[in-house]
This record gives sequence, structure tokens and C-alpha cells, in this order.
Amino acid sequence: MTDFQAIMADFTVRQAERAAQAQSEIQRLKAAIIAPLRNAEIARVEIRFDGCGDSGAVEECVFSDAVGASVPCPEVTIDCAGEGDDQSLNSAIEQLTSLALERHHPGWEINDGACGELIIDVATPSFVLDCQLRYTATDDHSTDL
Repeated sequence: MTDFQAIMADFTVRQAERAAQAQSEIQRLKAAIIAPLRNAEIARVEIRFDGCGDSGAVEECVFSDAVGASVPCPEVTIDCAGEGDDQSLNSAIEQLTSLALERHHPGWEINDGACGELIIDVATPSFVLDCQLRYTATDDHSTDL
């Protein structure tokens, strides 16, 4: 095997490890946030994000009750890692959104970027990441006259 092949094989292994670690953390965060949301009688959370020009962020988190009325985020602390790593519920939700974007749409913040939202249906519970990828396109023509 050439040095390049060894480098690519190592890269592939490390990428798989990072993907598995990210997926594990996503599952841990999903499990950690559901109970506090249910306890606060929140039925739905919409986390809106936007990114472009090499920058991106969660823009807004909207929490709704069973009748669709907007309610504030509960000010509770949760243990996301099971090892005393406490963080606020809002912070855990933002971290989940960032990890999901990095895992499923890497580079979502680069160039034209992407926007969308992560929708959490607390009762089900379901987590749906809707992402609109933006890009600049050209339609070039050349005609010999």
C-alpha cells in the first residue's frame, strides 16, 4: 500500500469514528431533552438556523404548547452526558441542532450556506431536520457566429 493509500484508509477510519461519536451524542441529547419538555407541557419546538459566508447559527427557538401557543423555554438544567455535564435545556437543544447539521449537512454555513429548522414533536417524539441548501449557479453559453 502506498503512503497515500494508507493516509486515505486512516482518514476513512477516523471519519467513521467521528460519525459514530456524533450519532451517539445526538441520540444522548435527544433522550435528555424530551422529559424536561414534557414536564413543561411543551408539545413542539422549532429551532430555526441560518448560515452563509462561513458563519452560521441557531437564529430562534420557538416553544409551543398543545394548542400551539408560544411559551418560554423552561429554565431547567439537564445532565446530557450522564456524567455530571449539566447544561441548560436551551443550550442542549442548540447543541443538538448544531450536531445534526454537522452530521447530515457538513458545510451548511459555507459560501451561500443553508437555512431551515429542526422540528421536535415532543409527544411522538420525533426530530425532523429540514434544510434548504443554497448555491449560486451559472448557465453558460458559447456560440460561434
